[in-house]
Amino acid sequence: MKKKIILSLFFLFLLFTTGAIITMFYILRVTSRLDTLITLHQVEILRQDLVINVQTVQSHLYTIGTSFGKELDVIVENVATLDSAIQKCSGCHHSPEISTKIIAIRDLTEQYKEALSTFITTTAGRERVERLQLVGANIGNMILAKTQEMAVIANQKLNEKTIAAIKDVSNSRIILIVTLLLCFFIALSIAASLTRGITEPVSELLKATRKIKSGELGYSTSYRGKDEFKELIEAFNDMSLTLDENNKKIIQHLVRLSGLYRITLSFHAITNVEDIYKEVSYGVAELVDVEQSGIILLDKDNELFSHRFPAFGLNPERMADIKIPKEEFVNIYLSSNRRPLLFNDNTGKLPMSDMDKSLGARNSMFVWIRQKGELIGAIRAANKKSGDFTEEDARMLGILANNVSVALENAKLYENLKKQMAELKEAQEQLVQAAKLAAIGELASNIAHEINNPLTSILGYSELIKEEADIHNIMRDIEVIEKESLRARDIVHQLLEFSKKRPLEIKEININNIISEVLSLVSVPLKDSNINITGNYDDVPTIEGDANQLKQVFLNIINNAIFAMPGGGTLAVATRSEKENVYVEISDMGKGIPHEILQRIFEPFFTTKQDKGTGLGLSISYKIIQSHHGSIDVESEEGKGSKFTIVLPFTIRQIS
Repeated sequence: MKKKIILSLFFLFLLFTTGAIITMFYILRVTSRLDTLITLHQVEILRQDLVINVQTVQSHLYTIGTSFGKELDVIVENVATLDSAIQKCSGCHHSPEISTKIIAIRDLTEQYKEALSTFITTTAGRERVERLQLVGANIGNMILAKTQEMAVIANQKLNEKTIAAIKDVSNSRIILIVTLLLCFFIALSIAASLTRGITEPVSELLKATRKIKSGELGYSTSYRGKDEFKELIEAFNDMSLTLDENNKKIIQHLVRLSGLYRITLSFHAITNVEDIYKEVSYGVAELVDVEQSGIILLDKDNELFSHRFPAFGLNPERMADIKIPKEEFVNIYLSSNRRPLLFNDNTGKLPMSDMDKSLGARNSMFVWIRQKGELIGAIRAANKKSGDFTEEDARMLGILANNVSVALENAKLYENLKKQMAELKEAQEQLVQAAKLAAIGELASNIAHEINNPLTSILGYSELIKEEADIHNIMRDIEVIEKESLRARDIVHQLLEFSKKRPLEIKEININNIISEVLSLVSVPLKDSNINITGNYDDVPTIEGDANQLKQVFLNIINNAIFAMPGGGTLAVATRSEKENVYVEISDMGKGIPHEILQRIFEPFFTTKQDKGTGLGLSISYKIIQSHHGSIDVESEEGKGSKFTIVLPFTIRQIS
């Protein structure tokens, strides 16, 4: 195409140059003819001057001596002008015919001058003067006749030259127009040809590009083109085919990677080694498209590498005899430089050819399985359905082998974990049983201790009643028995309250009002004590809760705070709200709770009051706050007091 463009433009330039040269030739000819025309016009001007001068002299000659005649000096001046004109005309370049006429006129002019001179200077008689005058007039007439002939010749030449010049101008115009038209149409043809030669292959390439863009990889255009475009289209078709081949390879590789990912992902869910063998065997058969595949693993007890079942394309009977001594297998592994072995021509000279022969393998591949740097086996694949084994196959199975190693290790760990979990479960069951027995024993001990005191008093006063005779003393002892019986009943009642879960009577309540009611209950017994109660209540919103159960919680905590300050102090109660919760803080200045028992204060029957408490108050309070989806936090420092923070949500439904 490049050569075609250059040749086309060269031809167009040559044609235009030829037309320009021809036009220039005609222009030069026209210029030459115009020069001739100018010269002829100059001759005509000179002729006219000459005729005018001759006629002037002739008229003066005929009128001399009359009242119309000029003076002799005027005639002499005109004769001089006539001579000058004829001399000027003689100095020009003319055609031979004109030159002859000019020479003749020049000779006649000389004769005319002599005749006039003789006429002017003569003093003879009148007849002689008239004769001389007639001679001069005749010569003048001859000069006029000659000039007339020269004018005819010049006019004829002038017409010829003018016609030739006009013809040359017309020819040059025609040549120029023809040249321009030819150049235009030829240029148009060249442009159309070049445009077609460029746009057609470009259009075909654009069409092919759109086909490829739409997904038709490998599309080839049937348009062949010429020159560079032929080479470009061939390169484009080759590129399209290469793209298609590469795309197919990529898709095939992605399919393999997808299969590899699916197989390796399944290993994380497999804990049975036989399932691992089966998954690997069938996965290898799918990945590399073989007729046989399986795993060869080390049997540490017998120091042998044996083929494991299940496998793809092999039955247990054929695999039963596949046992390779450990030393021999390791030597093959080391001789391969720890790289996969590809046997595409099992001629009997290669390692493991005996095993392949016994299994009917045409070609085979072994990829080593390592665990913590030690050889534990190999993945075997044989009888590839299409072609030979490749390095790509080896890389795929190499990745799979690493995952097989991890899967086998995980299966082993899982088996060990199952054994340990079984042992742990058994130990836990024993521990739970022991804890239950211990809890029952502790509960029985605490219940017996709590009930034993009032029972002891009841039994003692019962014995006294038997011995008493005074009814007043008997009634007094009966009152003690009644009091101790009620005490035992309260203990049983608290145990029942702790053991069962009463439903909450949810209502909208104001926590400040509940605390005020609780403090009014405890303020009466504190009149004679040194305990000062302070309150700092924020304007908290109403919350959802069981008012009676929350009163029991606050009463238990406040009673504990009062008990912790036998010598007096300050009991501070404060409320505040934050986000979606209400906070109740109860602080005392008592002796505090030792750090080692702080974590046990909510345990059932745990108490520091010895015979004055059951150890169920805080446990019950903790259960009540939990049922309200709240929490109790305790901060205490021995010798400085304690602070209980109760957190209650605005609404129970929102939290649950």
